Amino acid sequence: MPIIATPKNNTIPSIHWSGEIPPQKWMNFYTRMLSRLVATPGLKLTVSFEHTPVAGVTSQAVEDTKAALRELGLKADLG
Repeated sequence: MPIIATPKNNTIPSIHWSGEIPPQKWMNFYTRMLSRLVATPGLKLTVSFEHTPVAGVTSQAVEDTKAALRELGLKADLG
């Protein structure tokens, strides 16, 4: 969907982006993209992750992940 500014005030209601970011670029994405947007209200970030190691995920890794999510004040429900 193209972004089209309204002639009245040269603004659009919102912008959206969806894509996959390699782990090496996460901090760059925050620094170059999100840090500019947090200054004004209305930023919403939805995160999804999947970890599929060849050897499988250990129960300790599951518990560590749940603990880390709780420490961040997030739901610790893993699928």
